[in-house]
Amino acid sequence: MANIPTISSPFERPIIPINVVTTINEKLTPTTFPQWRVQFEALLIGYGLIDFVTGKHQCPTIDATNSTTSKVANSHWVCQDKLLLHAILASAPTTITPLLISWKTSQEAWIALTCLYVGKSLIRAMQLNKNLTLSTRGSRTVTKFLQGVKMIVIELAIIDHPVLDDDLTLYILNGLGLEFRDIAAPIRAWETSMKFEEIHDLLVAHENYSILLEA
Repeated sequence: MANIPTISSPFERPIIPINVVTTINEKLTPTTFPQWRVQFEALLIGYGLIDFVTGKHQCPTIDATNSTTSKVANSHWVCQDKLLLHAILASAPTTITPLLISWKTSQEAWIALTCLYVGKSLIRAMQLNKNLTLSTRGSRTVTKFLQGVKMIVIELAIIDHPVLDDDLTLYILNGLGLEFRDIAAPIRAWETSMKFEEIHDLLVAHENYSILLEA
């Protein structure tokens, strides 16, 4: 078996440029910050660079007793961090770029963006919860109605506001309408929490059965 080369120190790793245009499909805005953050974090984790923005991998100091090696490590860290900082700035809209130019490292920019948008994420979560509460099937098919509900639930999960299975069940049943009262009653009486997929299958089957009876 061939020997796999190992990297004995962080500065021996190749410097990785990040092209946000081709790797991040969400432009950073107050409403897209959660999705942007998830994509950016996944990218950094994949490249092994997440410790730069979290601060776990700090810039190596230059050691007078080993100046050559420490200078190389320091220079390598600075180059990689500046590329990360550039990627973050390139993702940010021009309206907030002036707020970020005072930050010198990717970690500082990352913290600044998080502080800037976290409050807006809470407001977004409140709006999404309201939309979920008021969501009704109307004239839509069950599948279309449930797709709409699922999209809201997914976005809430992305911004760290997951919906409990029991709460989701109530939101769905409350939005179905009287046509589904026969199937809603046994679902409400279910002894254990139901997953979204289970409710989806039950409701779609009930709808298909009702269509056959009317045919």
